[in-house]
Amino acid sequence: MNNVLEGGLFAYVSYLRAMQLWFHGAHNLTKGTGFAGDHVNLYGMIYNNIHEELDGALEKAIGLTQSEKVACPIGVTSSALEVLNAFPSPSGSSALNIASVGLQLELSYLSMVEELYHTLKNSGDLTLGLDDFLMQSANQHEEYVYLLQQRVKSDLN
Repeated sequence: MNNVLEGGLFAYVSYLRAMQLWFHGAHNLTKGTGFAGDHVNLYGMIYNNIHEELDGALEKAIGLTQSEKVACPIGVTSSALEVLNAFPSPSGSSALNIASVGLQLELSYLSMVEELYHTLKNSGDLTLGLDDFLMQSANQHEEYVYLLQQRVKSDLN
């Protein structure tokens, strides 16, 4: 068992679970004049895509580590709660605040993925497939950053 790989992938899937939960909440709790677009085309798209990404990440983590601990629903949920507690809930927030916090969550995720990438590369645990998987994730989440940046701008201007 490789603790660097297992710990890194556990943190990764936990972060994805936290994001999936947060953006699902944003999808249900968005409001105001941008409701329809935010509900379906922004938060709905993000949380549904993260759900798909999470499934693939869990399978990859299990396959690479041969450890079921990386997919333990209790452990992943507990770790995801730690991530969620670092960000304000979309509940009771304005549409602008929801978008702003979503943007900060995405930027934090990208920092975590970059740090994980370098940690795994330096430890010799970064397989070609995992390299590609993390790169694809970063690429997709950079798109979400763009969308959220534009959403925040539309309310500020």
